Amino acid sequence: GRALSRVGTLVMADVRALERTTFRTSRLLEFCSRKELVAQTGHEPADWPLVVIKELIDNSLDAAEEAGIAPVIKVTVAGGKIRVSDNGPGIPPETIASILDFTTRTSSREAYVAPDRGRQGNAIKCILAMPFVLDGEEGRVDIAACGIRHLIAFKVDRIRQEPVIDHQQEHLAGASVNAGTSVTIHWPATSCLELEAAGQHFLPLLLRVACLNPHVTLGATWWDAERR
Repeated sequence: GRALSRVGTLVMADVRALERTTFRTSRLLEFCSRKELVAQTGHEPADWPLVVIKELIDNSLDAAEEAGIAPVIKVTVAGGKIRVSDNGPGIPPETIASILDFTTRTSSREAYVAPDRGRQGNAIKCILAMPFVLDGEEGRVDIAACGIRHLIAFKVDRIRQEPVIDHQQEHLAGASVNAGTSVTIHWPATSCLELEAAGQHFLPLLLRVACLNPHVTLGATWWDAERR
């Protein structure tokens, strides 16, 4: 009887030792993959330059309209960079910090629907991760808003072998806090062919945006050819 009791105690000890452990998976690691970005955007990497432009224009339109001002947006693709600037109120620093938290969804328009706008909610997170995914080593995005330039770099942690975010801030001397937002995507040199190929769809995309939003003033520069 005593021997049986001891066996039972050992069995119970073994059962307790096999209790499940909760694991935490990095959402940043998920976003920094081609598969996840294709799933989030619905587009293959060849279309990502146009996805970036469309989503950033949508954000600029929404920001200006919420501030009650007519949107003025400038899109520039030159020197291996995509830049979208607007005259909105500017993205506050705390919002940018929230966007860089890949464990949460940051959006004021998650339930907003319009024929010319998306309803993704994760769009800016996807855009920030795209250069890293395309390059495989590093991706850079700059955001200037509210008198601050945010230098955002996605890099590889060589010890953990996973992506990490380096976020630096610098104050813009003499910059107005109401100078809108300017987002610059540094397109990787390894994907320059995709960026060049997107040129044939650049103006048609902007024309569709202008047709659906007749109140917007939209300026466009592709390489050295400026259109308005």
